[in-house]
Amino acid sequence: METKFQDVFKQYNFKIYNTYRTRGAHIIETNEGSKLFKRLECSVNNVEFEDKIQQLLIKRSHPYIDLYVRNSNNEIITTDSLGNKYVIKNWPGGTECDLKKKEDVISGITNLSSIHKLLRSVPLKEVKSSNIEGNLNTIFDKRIRELRSVRSYIRRKRKKNEFELCFLESYDHLYNQAIAASKLLKESEYETLLENSISNGHVCHGNYTYHNLTFLDKKQKQNYYELVYKQKRKVGGYEKNISNNKQVFTSNFDRALVGVQINDLYHFIRKTMEKNNWNIDLGNKMIESYNDNCPISKGEARLLYILLLFPEKFWKISNYYYNGKKTWVPRRTIEKLEDVNSQIRNKDLFLDQLIDKINNA
Repeated sequence: METKFQDVFKQYNFKIYNTYRTRGAHIIETNEGSKLFKRLECSVNNVEFEDKIQQLLIKRSHPYIDLYVRNSNNEIITTDSLGNKYVIKNWPGGTECDLKKKEDVISGITNLSSIHKLLRSVPLKEVKSSNIEGNLNTIFDKRIRELRSVRSYIRRKRKKNEFELCFLESYDHLYNQAIAASKLLKESEYETLLENSISNGHVCHGNYTYHNLTFLDKKQKQNYYELVYKQKRKVGGYEKNISNNKQVFTSNFDRALVGVQINDLYHFIRKTMEKNNWNIDLGNKMIESYNDNCPISKGEARLLYILLLFPEKFWKISNYYYNGKKTWVPRRTIEKLEDVNSQIRNKDLFLDQLIDKINNA
């Protein structure tokens, strides 16, 4: 490992003790703590924007994020002799968020609301269009067209496989929900919310899922706090206030966007609810916990409902099938579609009570 990436490692000032693989990357144990080493997977613009957002969080006293480690030339991106580009981030370890544990879920929600409050009034003088949220009306319209294309293709087939039969079984109901969500979105305050979010410098994480949340124990929390404080000593704004509570560590801001922050809440709620069969009490508790720290306006609440109404997972699975090898569908893909179908009733019950609450608020 060290030999293979020696061109990269020699451009940093730390000493490496050990390396091992992790999901999509390598962990490096150094004299300056653990680091995450991986090949650059996004654009240079995204890296620069991510670093800007993270530096702002540091200035606003939120250091528990995967900060980039700069090389000896003070650069984030390091290139080897073959032209391959790599990045290294600080990585304190920790335990991944478990969506089956209510305590983890609520901690994740509280952390999100805190980050959202900090990522407002962000200076955005030179922000590029690629770092601004795409319009949901356009996205919904495109996805609805794609759902129709999948249905048309499957209907034309004389002999249908297990996936295709499963798709047709729930298509009408979920397609109608997609149409309803699109109609409600066009009638909603979304355009105003988006315009206000951009003008007021609101930034979303862009990929707020359990994969990007870990929990640090007291020792990991203190060590990481001191590491960041030492590296960023000149920034100021730090107070040594290490409690015994676990700390949520948030990673992978590479999809951060200027936009309506309720999108982050939607993604976390959807993923969590899918893992918990759309448990109504849990869903309501998540929304309440976010609202307690970061109040949700009625327009944002309606947008959250619209986003949850749109059958995004059904679309994702269908799109994967349509753009892949249709002669053989992986068993796991079929199982995912079966899960969607089996959860329709519980999801509908959750959505019904959610819109009733919003309308009666």
